[in-house]
Amino acid sequence: MDIDIQLLEKVYSYYKAKKPLYDNMYSYYKGDSDAMKNYKMVTERSNNKTPVNFLKKFIKEEVSYSVGNDVTYISKSGNADIVNDIDYYLEHWSEQHDSDLMKRMLTYGFAYELYYTDDEAQFSSKIITPREGYAHVDDFGNILFFMRIYHKRFDSNVYIDVYDDSSVYHYKNGFTDDEGESHGFGKVPVSIAQVSIEKEDDTIYKDIKGLQDAYETNLSDISNEISDFRNAYLSLFGFQIEDEDVDEMKEKGIIQVPSDKGRAEWLIKNINDSFIQNTLSTQEDKMYQLTSHINHNEKMQSNLSGVALRSRLISLEEKCKLNQRALADCIKSRLKFLFIYLNLTQNKTYDYRDIKIKFTPNIPQDDTSTADIIQKLGDKLSTETGLAQLSFIENPQNEIEKIKKESELNKTKINLDEAAGE
Repeated sequence: MDIDIQLLEKVYSYYKAKKPLYDNMYSYYKGDSDAMKNYKMVTERSNNKTPVNFLKKFIKEEVSYSVGNDVTYISKSGNADIVNDIDYYLEHWSEQHDSDLMKRMLTYGFAYELYYTDDEAQFSSKIITPREGYAHVDDFGNILFFMRIYHKRFDSNVYIDVYDDSSVYHYKNGFTDDEGESHGFGKVPVSIAQVSIEKEDDTIYKDIKGLQDAYETNLSDISNEISDFRNAYLSLFGFQIEDEDVDEMKEKGIIQVPSDKGRAEWLIKNINDSFIQNTLSTQEDKMYQLTSHINHNEKMQSNLSGVALRSRLISLEEKCKLNQRALADCIKSRLKFLFIYLNLTQNKTYDYRDIKIKFTPNIPQDDTSTADIIQKLGDKLSTETGLAQLSFIENPQNEIEKIKKESELNKTKINLDEAAGE
């Protein structure tokens, strides 16, 4: 497509207008909340800040649950080559790539995956957050072009790369005419991992930001009250002490009352600890409710069954399934570009629609019960489908090939033994 400089400038202005929101979302993930930034200091009093980062805790729990186990691929047509090539040509990617992608998707509501060939001509990817890029799409959600904005270390310039369906254009500190260079994919080499169409409005940040701020503010307030409480005032009645005697009194820890009518006692503040605890507990409970998470620190009955324990996870499981589906959409797009790359470099033709993407929740699996069910079904269930249900089997097709090879080796050994016996 022809690059429209005026359109690029409008898109860049829109990106800059939205960036402060995404910067704040990232700040909350790091624990730099508005409550901590704007906490009111009181002169000559305790001013401790007490951050409690529930947002990061919830995001990391969902990431761990959803992609704590490796994503696996199954060919619907039984083509072992396509699965093997996916594993082989993505082997150089970071083991944490999918978890990092989901973490950013949950932090901002969406994230981008940019594809390119590296210096060794390998198919590679870089995760881009809304703080670093923007995808301009049409009414049907098709990406028309992608803008990546970045800085280089020890360099004050702003660098912008624009990707369209054929080329990548490089700009510095503004948009000027650029010839561009071909990226070879034939379409904009970017996919979007998106929780929902609401994007940033469907995030943990949006749900609990106010509660997070209130909780940290209240907890900081009570912590400072306790600190100030230790510095209670000593009230003296019926006598006075000289200023020079104060230090000696502190050192020795005693005070002598000079008359029967005199007395010394602490002036302390009555703190309603029940009210404070109820307020904090209510705020904490609401955060768990809104995010569909469970508090693992809560005491449970010791005689709860496994089914009852699992039922507490149902809401979180359903939420994580939606996260997995959102990531699966991005992975499908990833496979499209991988297969374009393989067609160009290896002359291999694959169809991404032949691939089933499988997620295994990162929770204890009852493989014994699953194996019993598979055995009872017998020939009503294919071997590949049965193996795919077991949590410790990453590639069912490879496992079937191994079984076949072992079976052939055993047959050969038996034949040799029979021949030797004759």
